[in-house]
Amino acid sequence: MPDIAIPPLLLTDNPVACRDDDQFGFGTHGRVLCDAVQATVHLPLTVGVFGPWGTGKSSFLNICREILDRRGIPTIAFNPWKYDEKEAIWHALIQTILTEIAAEPEERRHDLVAKARRLSSTATWLLLRHAAAPLTAGILDGDDVTAARDAWQARGVENYRHINHFEADFAEVVQAFVGERGRLVVFVDDLDRCHGETAIAVLDALKLFLGEASCVFVLAMDFDVIAAAAAKRVDGDQARGRQYLEKLIHFPYHLPEVRFEAVFRQLQDSVVPELSGDPALWRLTEDAFGDNPRRVRRFISALNLTAATFRLHSPPSRDRLMQAAIMLALRMRFPDFFRRVQANPAVWVRLDEAARTQNHAGLRQDEVALVAAEPALPDLLLAVTPGERGGCSFPAIPTKAQIEVVTRVLTVTGGPGEPS
Repeated sequence: MPDIAIPPLLLTDNPVACRDDDQFGFGTHGRVLCDAVQATVHLPLTVGVFGPWGTGKSSFLNICREILDRRGIPTIAFNPWKYDEKEAIWHALIQTILTEIAAEPEERRHDLVAKARRLSSTATWLLLRHAAAPLTAGILDGDDVTAARDAWQARGVENYRHINHFEADFAEVVQAFVGERGRLVVFVDDLDRCHGETAIAVLDALKLFLGEASCVFVLAMDFDVIAAAAAKRVDGDQARGRQYLEKLIHFPYHLPEVRFEAVFRQLQDSVVPELSGDPALWRLTEDAFGDNPRRVRRFISALNLTAATFRLHSPPSRDRLMQAAIMLALRMRFPDFFRRVQANPAVWVRLDEAARTQNHAGLRQDEVALVAAEPALPDLLLAVTPGERGGCSFPAIPTKAQIEVVTRVLTVTGGPGEPS
C-alpha cells in the first residue's frame, strides 16, 4: 500500500501565547479592552471576560497580557485550577501577587520585600487559623507550620493589628509597587474549571482582602457556570447567584465570537486528505460544534486518528470516513443517543425519519424523551440525512455491522462525549 501524505494527527489544544499566533482576530479586541483598562481612573476594577468552554478565553487573556506588558503596565497571571482547597485558594492568590512585588529591581526591592514579607506572614496566619497548610510561594521563609504559628503568637498584639488592617496595608504595598505605572493588572483564568466553592473563594478574596488596591482584576469564566456555583450558597437560587456575580464584576466583557470561517481557514489543512476539502465534512463540523475552536480541534484530532487506524487494514473509502466522522460527532455531542444506536441501529433510522417528517408517532416513549432532553439532536440528524444537498453528499445510515466496526475504532480514538 503506497504511503499517503497526511497532516499531523493530533492538534494541540494549547492557548496562543502572543499576538503573533493569533488567528481569530483577538488582538484587535484585546487592544480595545487594554485601552479601557489603562485609562480607568477609579480602582480597583473587576473585569469579567465571559465565554463558554473552549471559545478562546485563555488565548484572549494571554494576548491582553502581552499588550499591557509591552506598554510597561505590570501584570500577573494566576490560575486557581492548580489549587483544590477553598481555604487555601485566596491565600495562594495573595502570595502570588506578593511574590511578583518582591521581585522588583534592586533599587526598590528592599523596602518592598520587607512590606511584602510582613503581609505574607499575616496572610499565612490567617490561613493557619483555618488549619490549612501554608502556600507561601517562596516569600515566607520556612515550612514548619507549628513554628510559624508559635512565632506569630509570640509577637502578640502587633500581629492582630496587621490582620485588621490587611486590606489597607496590601493597597499600600501595591501602590508602592506600581508607582507612576498606576495599576497592577491581575489575570485570573480557568475559574470555571475549578470546583464551585474554590471559584467562589477566589471571588470572595477580591472582595474581602484586595478591595482597596490599585488593581485591575481580569477574570475569565463561563458566567453561567460560576453563577450556578454562587447559587448553591443560597439554596440554589439562580437569580441570587447571578446577582452575586453582577455585583462583583464592574465591567462584563463578552468574548467576541470566533466565526466558523476562521476556524475552517485555520484547520482545513489539518484534516486527512480524503476529507480536507469535502464540503460535507465541514457542514457536519459546523452543525455539530459551531464556532467552538476547542471542540472542533478535538473532533478533527479524533477523526485523523480514526482514519489512520482504518489504514492499518486497508485504505478507507470516502463514505467510510464520512460515516466515521458522523458517528464520531454524534458520540461527542450526544453520547446517550450513540449508546442507544450501538445497541440498536434502528433507533437512528426512526429518529432520522421523525426529524425529516416532523412526526414522532413512530418513536418509542424513551426516544421521545431523548429528543426532549436533546433538542439539538434532530437538527444534526437532519443535517446529515443521506443524499445530496447544497453541494454536500452524505452517506447512508450505517448498518449494524458497519456501526460495530466503526465503534471498535472509536473506542480507541473517539474519546468521551463533550463536557456540558
